[in-house]
Amino acid sequence: MAEPSVPPRSFSESLRGKDWLDVGRRGQKGHLFEDLYHRSVRMGWTAFFGLFALVFLALNLFFAGLYLLDAEGLVHGVDTGTTSPFLRCFFFSVHTIATVGYGNVYPASLYVNAVVVIEIAVGILVIALTSGLAFARFSIPTARILFSDVAIVRMFEGVPTLMFRAANQRNNFIVEASVRLSLLRTEADGDGTLRRFYDLPLVRSTSPAFSLSWLVMHRIDEASPLYGMKQEDWEASGDELVVLMTGTDSSLAQFISARHAFGPDRVKWNHRFADILGTDSDGRRWIDYGRFHEIQPEG
Repeated sequence: MAEPSVPPRSFSESLRGKDWLDVGRRGQKGHLFEDLYHRSVRMGWTAFFGLFALVFLALNLFFAGLYLLDAEGLVHGVDTGTTSPFLRCFFFSVHTIATVGYGNVYPASLYVNAVVVIEIAVGILVIALTSGLAFARFSIPTARILFSDVAIVRMFEGVPTLMFRAANQRNNFIVEASVRLSLLRTEADGDGTLRRFYDLPLVRSTSPAFSLSWLVMHRIDEASPLYGMKQEDWEASGDELVVLMTGTDSSLAQFISARHAFGPDRVKWNHRFADILGTDSDGRRWIDYGRFHEIQPEG
């Protein structure tokens, strides 16, 4: 494999802001239509509709070609707006596969009627599958959880503590929310390297009803793999933090999850988060998302 022209991206850079891991794969043996449902559900909406348009166009072009083999088998009782036999066959195919049937063109031979039967069967199947995929994509529950851009390390109750913020951006509850924090560290293993995950115990890892913000904390004591590290040690280590948050959306009663990661440049020692919670004159609580990522150096 050729040497990269730029430094390789960290695991956190490949994960941040995505629902998938942006890592290339080589050497996999598979087929184009393998795991087609999963691929169709995960692809972007633009690609999904683009693929549907291509399939729809290809099917109509294919059946237009079949109708063209017996162009005289199609009778047009009124002006169809075109004198091209191929276009007439193409538009008839669109009418047939969509079961529109305007009546300006109709089959008049056994061959064409047989092709119509096949096209209607294929059209029902394709449209049903597309509708099912669109509904499946639309109905997938998603979490709108906002994580702070950086994590911080500061003294808390006399112990250096790693902290980061999470917030539920929807005006509802995430019931039985739980968060898991792991340290991803690359270690030497003989002549090679080994990537290991170390679970970091949290001061509070569950919340019965997560609604506003959550300051997730890990105490850096003697048992922590971060013990004794300073800012320069962290940046030189290449370690990364991986976060997984799960729970049940109270509005949908469905399981949701969110992932985040903090790379070597995303953890700041001796800083604190700006205050974002407050109340108005009516006593109503509010959260200032404009300052959610803001940190301040400790004096």
